[in-house]
Amino acid sequence: MTTPHRFGTAALVGRPNVGKSTLLNRVLGQKVSITSPKAQTTRTRVVGIYTGPNEQIVLLDTPGHHEAWSPMNRSMVRAAEGALAEVDVVVLLVDLEPAAHQAQADRPVLSVGEEVLLNRVLQEGKPVILALNKADAIHPAWALPVIEAWRAKHEFLAIVPFSARTGLGVETLLAEIRGALPEGPQGYNPELVTDQPERVIVAELIRERLFHHLQRELPYSIAVEIERFDETERESDGKVQIFARILVERTSQRAIVLGKGGSMIKKIGTEARLEINKLLDARTHLELHVTVQPDWTRKPRQLRELGLPDPT
Repeated sequence: MTTPHRFGTAALVGRPNVGKSTLLNRVLGQKVSITSPKAQTTRTRVVGIYTGPNEQIVLLDTPGHHEAWSPMNRSMVRAAEGALAEVDVVVLLVDLEPAAHQAQADRPVLSVGEEVLLNRVLQEGKPVILALNKADAIHPAWALPVIEAWRAKHEFLAIVPFSARTGLGVETLLAEIRGALPEGPQGYNPELVTDQPERVIVAELIRERLFHHLQRELPYSIAVEIERFDETERESDGKVQIFARILVERTSQRAIVLGKGGSMIKKIGTEARLEINKLLDARTHLELHVTVQPDWTRKPRQLRELGLPDPT
């Protein structure tokens, strides 16, 4: 009997820093969504396209659901919530490690934020798969009370412990997602892994290096714009010229990004260039410039120009 082909869309949703981007990159086998230990790294929806023997799954990596205290944060939350209405299935990611610690201490497993997010997800009426990340970080026995606590809240389509870092359980999770999708032909060229233009991913790779090196709060006041993406020598000489502008809100922040004698911006540029070389399979000439643009995170027009949804 022939296995029917399935095609559809799944939204990866969750609180900040639960591993959505790491899972997306693991499934696709390459980096299309940046990662960082800092929360709220992902600012817009990132589309990944997984093509298997009998399925094509469009995965939407969304910003972490959090309290919207500024126009940029409201824009990020809007991007996450907007994805829910468009998909066939929702994959709700939860960090299993702190939940297991709560269970061991005989305290409530679900946080207030997780309760709010669950209720928001259920309002859409879509099937929901609960994906418990970091299963490799706890003893398996402590996953059971976490599963029971969530099961008491909703009858999920499936509950899958997994590890985005190691790949443990990811195939099982993909199989559950596949089962929730409608039958249908592929919607994208099977060679595609994302619908994002290369220049967008390049900007994100630079921002990832900024997140990695700068102090805790500063990255949230930073954006990256690609001013020039010159591929004229790509075929003949294997070289791409990229000029990027880093936006900050204050002069003091510009000094931090540059570093003493330009040491920080040089380090960030070198590391970003190595990642970009791998992405483009080309040699990259990367120039970074830092510009002060006061309160850009609070200006709806600027947010729209950077690809973020209108926060109003």
